[in-house]
Amino acid sequence: MSALSARKARNGIVAAAAAVALLAIPIGIALPAQAAPPQTSVAKYVALGDSIAAGQGAGTPLDACLRTGAGYANGLDALPRINLLRNAGCSGATIEEVAATQLGQVNRGTTLVTITAGAGDLDIGTVYAACIPDPTTTPCALATASALQTLESGVIAQRMTALLIAAHERAPRAQILVTGYPLPFGGTTPGFPSVIDTAVAALDTQIDGAVDAAAGLGGVPAGYVDVTAAFAGHSAASADPWLGANPSDPVTFLHPNAAGYAAYTDAVHDAYLTVAP
Repeated sequence: MSALSARKARNGIVAAAAAVALLAIPIGIALPAQAAPPQTSVAKYVALGDSIAAGQGAGTPLDACLRTGAGYANGLDALPRINLLRNAGCSGATIEEVAATQLGQVNRGTTLVTITAGAGDLDIGTVYAACIPDPTTTPCALATASALQTLESGVIAQRMTALLIAAHERAPRAQILVTGYPLPFGGTTPGFPSVIDTAVAALDTQIDGAVDAAAGLGGVPAGYVDVTAAFAGHSAASADPWLGANPSDPVTFLHPNAAGYAAYTDAVHDAYLTVAP
C-alpha cells in the first residue's frame, strides 16, 4: 500500500469513528448537564376566621357571613402558587366558633391556613354600637368594661393556642398564618378611640403570644402577621382611610375597604413567601 493510500485509510477510520460517536450521542452519551427547573408547589389554602377573614366591608356581601370577593383570601388566591379551596370566614365568629364550625374545612391535604379571629371574643360590635353614638353612656361603659375584662383574663390567648394546635392536628403539613388587626383610629385620637386602639393593641399582643405558645407546646408551624405598620397613615381617622369611617354603616365601619384588604393580602403573602416550600 502506498503512503497516500495508507493516509486515506487512516482518515476513513477516523471519520467513521467520529460518525459513530455522533450517532451515539442521542442514545446514551451524556450532554453537559442542564440546570433543572425549580421545584414549586401550589398551596392548598383554607381561610378561617371572623369578618376580616370573610372580607366584610369591601363590597356587596355575597352571603349571610358577609363574605365579599375583595377579601384577602381572594387576593391570595389570585397570586401564583396559592389555590383557595374554601373561605370559611364568617362575620362575628369567635375563636371557639371558628374551632366548632369552621375547622372541619381543614384536612390532611391542606397546606396553608390563615386565621383572623379574636375581635369577636371581645364582642367588639356591641362596644361600637353602644359607644359610637355617645361614649359617655352607661351602656358604653359596661360594654367597654366587659371587653377589657376579657382581655385582662388572658382567655383569648388560651383559646387561640388551642385552635392552632387543633388546626395542626387536622392539617399536619399546613403552614398556619395568624393575622392581627390594624389600630382602627391610628393610635392618635384621644377619648374613646384611644381606648379602642389600646384594646386592639392588647388583642394583637395576645394573638402573637398564642402563636409562640402553640409553637412551643405543640410544635405548630405558625406565624404571626402584623398589619399595624401596613395601615399606618390609613386609619379610619386619616385623610386616606383603608377602614370604613362611617359609624352609621355597621357593615363597613372599621372594616377594611378594598385598599385595606390589598394591604392584608400583601402582608400575608410576604409572610408566606418566607416559609413556602
